Amino acid sequence: MNTSSFVRPGALLAINLLFLIVWGFGGIGKLFNGVPPWFDGKFGKTFFASFPGLTATFWLLAISELLAFALALAALARAEFLERKSMTFLPAALVWSLFVFLQLGFGQWLTSDFNGAFQQFMYFSGSLVALHFAQPATKPAQAG
Repeated sequence: MNTSSFVRPGALLAINLLFLIVWGFGGIGKLFNGVPPWFDGKFGKTFFASFPGLTATFWLLAISELLAFALALAALARAEFLERKSMTFLPAALVWSLFVFLQLGFGQWLTSDFNGAFQQFMYFSGSLVALHFAQPATKPAQAG
């Protein structure tokens, strides 16, 4: 039995599902629940309170998470994990996830939540590893 026929697609599917879950719960939860009561207490003394404003800051983050969710959903719908077609949406979801984790980490650093900032750094790092794994193998350039 050739394990390579299901190992890579299985790992790509797991990556796709993980990011679908992360951004689905994050983005959809924000969409349905709105700005949480603690948001002002955590970010009200930062410059976010005046620019772009706490409500706008929250919704920009929610839109970022929903976009990452939509990209992961499109990758799953196209079954990109099978690599029958070129992967477009899964790498895009992973790259966009880097920027979302950057947003989240910035907020943690800004409020001196160093444990939360470290967690965002680890999420960012894991996303970078997943992105590297999701890239198709490239053939070495021919000398010529």
